[in-house]
Amino acid sequence: MTASAERPAVVTISGVEVVTIPLAHYAELLDCQRQLAAARLPPERFRADARSRIDRDPEVATFLTECLGRMLLKDAVAACRERFGVNRFPPQSTVQRYWARLREVSGQSARGRNHLG
Repeated sequence: MTASAERPAVVTISGVEVVTIPLAHYAELLDCQRQLAAARLPPERFRADARSRIDRDPEVATFLTECLGRMLLKDAVAACRERFGVNRFPPQSTVQRYWARLREVSGQSARGRNHLG
């Protein structure tokens, strides 16, 4: 889903607030969920009440997870800003902490590296 995507329609059905989104956006969200599962990231980290901005946005989390080890931190932040817009991209320090947690979960160490990418 891009930053320019239309906002979903919100309605109430039987007292439950629901949203409608285009099927293509739903497929993207399912794909993000599949990619996170394949990366073996615990899904409870992506609850709406998670502390990190990244944890609250599975699409951004998936993108940044894919960037880990493939690009420099500053380049990943710039690519995230370009892809998701200024309202959704996290600050560089947040991405740095997120990557450190990913490395911790996977047992990798960032020691001795001059960047986190």
